[in-house]
Amino acid sequence: MPRFAVRHREGASPAAAAGAVAVGLALGALAGFVLGEFFGPRARRATRTPRPLPTDATPADRVRAAEAALAGDPLLAELGLTVLAVRGRGLELHGWAPSRQLRSRALRVVREAIPGLDVVDALLVRGEDDFAPLALADDSADERIA
Repeated sequence: MPRFAVRHREGASPAAAAGAVAVGLALGALAGFVLGEFFGPRARRATRTPRPLPTDATPADRVRAAEAALAGDPLLAELGLTVLAVRGRGLELHGWAPSRQLRSRALRVVREAIPGLDVVDALLVRGEDDFAPLALADDSADERIA
């Protein structure tokens, strides 16, 4: 079985080796901070735990909590979505979203903010749900047939 040998350079001091280790640790810490800033918000959002509402929360409390969650999201705050209380423990979201992704994000934000609630999706997507109705045939065609 082959053996590995370690070569030592003449004149290399232990202080130089310790300095190289210190520089390597500093560069690793710096890279960790940079990557943490880049990926940090996503990780923070994935690990946060929602604060549950008290069991005796009124429908108005649930609506206020959902509106606060939507207002706290920078992408959803400007959409002007409406939250309505429905049934016993449910909410309904109304309004227009510019994309399907933002519609899904709004539902997810409300469901995470108030776990255990039924959230009904009544959101519409611009460009998909705002089509113009078909024009009715003119009345002169009906007269020609008769």
